[in-house]
Amino acid sequence: MNARRSADYFINEPISIEDLATILHMGVGITGWTQAYGYKRYPLRSYPSAGALQPVEAYPVVNNVLGLERGLYRYDPFDHVLEILKPGDYASLMADLALGQDHVSRASAAIVLTVVYARTYWKYWKRALRYVLLDAGAAMENIYLAATGLGLGVRAIGAFYDGELCRFLEIDCMSEFPVILTLVGKGIYLP
Repeated sequence: MNARRSADYFINEPISIEDLATILHMGVGITGWTQAYGYKRYPLRSYPSAGALQPVEAYPVVNNVLGLERGLYRYDPFDHVLEILKPGDYASLMADLALGQDHVSRASAAIVLTVVYARTYWKYWKRALRYVLLDAGAAMENIYLAATGLGLGVRAIGAFYDGELCRFLEIDCMSEFPVILTLVGKGIYLP
């Protein structure tokens, strides 16, 4: 925790698939099971969540990860696997979507954290927006700590074009919307 900092830049070098898997599991993965909401096996996630309702989804946009082709993926925490949604090189597009921040294109992966609003709204109504944002922030911090522990650079980006990013992810920006981009890779930290 004392070493956690935001990387100033990224070197376009690969990270391992194992490192990305660890970051995703520690960030938003399933870490246990309990009984809740009428289910005998209800997942517990690595991030704290209001009512354990777990609205956060992770979409890694892979640029330079050994063992993975470039493209947009969705992380499935139940099976701890990546589902490829769109193969292709999206490094420049991600930089453009992040208001032209070029360092986004050099990160090994940009993990887009979204929230599925209804998962929390049905229980908490007017307070749901606050709770889903807190949940996403906790997941982002987990990603920071996991990446830092692996000796990787990490940086959160909150500036992006919402509508364009939603279209790229093929989500509606209403029931599910992006909250933060979390870059991981070989980072450079300026004094």
